[in-house]
Amino acid sequence: MALLLFGGGVYLVLSRPHGLWLLIGLELMLNAAAPLLVGAGTSEALTLLLILLFFALLEAAAALFILFHYARETGHLRLGDLPAL
Repeated sequence: MALLLFGGGVYLVLSRPHGLWLLIGLELMLNAAAPLLVGAGTSEALTLLLILLFFALLEAAAALFILFHYARETGHLRLGDLPAL
């Protein structure tokens, strides 16, 4: 499962030109280790999972910040109109 998530993230990062897809792919790659950490079940693995989820929350907040300011500048938020990187 972790390999599938990581591979999907790599595909999105390398094949999509838009920043939104880049952030989604990075999020998938970051969270790919989560099923392995939950499966391990040790206290160290669960602590690492909480740290991983904290960084995922920071990345999601940055994405929302970027999208909010893009919508504010353009007056609309149509995902098809997002500029390519």
